[in-house]
Amino acid sequence: MVQKQHCDVIVIGGGSAAFESAVAVRQNGAGNVVMLEKAPVEQSGGNARFSHTGFRFVNTGHTEIRDFIPDVPQDLYDTMQMPAYTRDDLVDDLNRVTQGRIDQTLAAHMADKSNEALHWMLECGIKWAPEKTHLIDGKRYFEPGMYLHPKGGGPGQLRMWTEIAKSMGIDIRYRSKVVQLLGDYRRIEGVRVITPDAEYELMARSVIVCSGGFQANPEMRARYLGNNTDFVKVRGNRHNTGEVLRMMLDLGAKAAGHWQGAHMSPIDAGAPAVETPVAADGTGNQMNRYDYQLGITVNSQGVRFFDEGEASHAYTYAKTGRAILAQPGGVAYQIYDRKGIDMFHFNNNGAATFVEANTLEELARKIGVNPVVFADTVTKYNAAVVGDKPFNKGILDGRGTRGLEINKTNWANKIDEAPYQAFPVTCGITFTFGGVQINTNSQVLNTEGEPIRGMYASGDVVGLFFHNYPSCTGQTRNVVFSLAAGRHAGTAN
Repeated sequence: MVQKQHCDVIVIGGGSAAFESAVAVRQNGAGNVVMLEKAPVEQSGGNARFSHTGFRFVNTGHTEIRDFIPDVPQDLYDTMQMPAYTRDDLVDDLNRVTQGRIDQTLAAHMADKSNEALHWMLECGIKWAPEKTHLIDGKRYFEPGMYLHPKGGGPGQLRMWTEIAKSMGIDIRYRSKVVQLLGDYRRIEGVRVITPDAEYELMARSVIVCSGGFQANPEMRARYLGNNTDFVKVRGNRHNTGEVLRMMLDLGAKAAGHWQGAHMSPIDAGAPAVETPVAADGTGNQMNRYDYQLGITVNSQGVRFFDEGEASHAYTYAKTGRAILAQPGGVAYQIYDRKGIDMFHFNNNGAATFVEANTLEELARKIGVNPVVFADTVTKYNAAVVGDKPFNKGILDGRGTRGLEINKTNWANKIDEAPYQAFPVTCGITFTFGGVQINTNSQVLNTEGEPIRGMYASGDVVGLFFHNYPSCTGQTRNVVFSLAAGRHAGTAN
C-alpha cells in the first residue's frame, strides 16, 4: 500500500520560480510547505543554474536603483545611465517582440506588479549587482529597464533562495519525482512521488507547479517545435523534460503560449549538448555568442541571412538561434574584423571556438566556406555601408546598409581591418514557450476557462510568450506570478 503524507502546500520544482512561490506561500499563511525537486541537489535549480538571471522591470530609474546596489562606489554609480522604464515601456516591449499575441491581461499584470515584486525580493534578502554596461565617453549605458541581476548570477540567486527557504522551515526534497497529479480538471488534491527509496502520495490543499518547460526532451521538441529541433543544444537544465506539463494537459489544463516557439539563441558550435557552462562568477553563460551586432553572420554557403543590427541583442537573441537552425547544417559563422573584436561585450565570457586569419580569403578557407562567395558577400556588404551617421553601439545608431537583399539596420561598419575572426555558432535552446493558461492569481485554468481549484503555476510551465521575448522578462514573469501564487494559495482554504 502506498504511503500517504499531508502538508499545506506543495511546490513542484527547484528553480527560481519554485523558491519564490515557496517563500511567498510560507509568508502568506501556509504552515507546512514542501518543495519537490526531481534533480539531485548538485543538479537542481532549473535553468537559473546556467544563466545570470537578469530582471527587466518597471522602475523610476537612477535614484530608485540605488536601493538595490548600495555598495557600488558613488563615483562609479554616477556614470551609470539609468532612465526610468515605465509600465507602458514594458508592455510595449512585450507586445512588439511577441507580435501582439501575448495575453494582454497577463502582460499588463506583469508590468503593473514587476516593481513591487523586485522590491519584495530585496526585502526577502536577495542581494543585487548591476548589469553589464556599454562604456561610451565615460558613461555606462544599460539595455532598457535591465539594470540588475542577483549577486553571483543564477547560481548566486539559488544559493540565497535556498538559505531563505531553509530559514523559514520549508521542506526541500531532492530526487523527488512527481509521477502523477491527483485530482481532475476541477480540483487537485495532491501528487504521487517517487524517490530512489520510496513511493508515496503527498496530499495538500494547493499545488504550485514550477516544473519548467520541455526543452530538454528531444521527443517533445521534435513533436512541437519541428525543423530538426531534436538536434539542438540545450543551454539549460537537463531535467526540464516536460512530464508534469504533459500531466497538467492530460488532467484538463488549458494550453497557452506558442507551442512551436522557444528561446533559441546563438551559442558556440563547440558547446556541450546540454547544460552549457556559466562563468566562474555565475554571471553569464560562457557559450553565448551575442556580439553579432558588431559584425556580420554568414551561413555555410558564405551568405548573410538575417539583419544583425535589427535591434539590440536583448530584443533579437532569443530568435536568432532559430534563424541559424534553418541554415544548411544548422550552423553559421559570426565574422568580425579588428574593429568589431575590440568592442566585444559578450564574447569575452570564456573560452570560445573561433579561427583567425589576416585575410578574408584565408578566413573563408579555415571555416570551409567557398572563398569566392564569401568575398562577394563581404565586398557587397562593405560597399553598402552608409557612413553618414556615427557608429554608437550604446544606441540604435541608424548606421546601416543600403541596397542589399537583407540590409543591416544599425551598427554597420565595414569588415576591412585585419586580423579577422570567425566564430562558428549554432542554435541553443533555453526554454519553451508552450505551457498552461493561468489568470492573474496564477491559478491554472481548465479547458472550460475555469480555475482548477488548488492548482497554480509559475515559470516556464506557463504559456505566455510568442515568437520571441524581451531579454530578462522570464525572471520577471517568474517572480510576479510566483508571488501571486503564493499570496493566493497561502490564504486559500
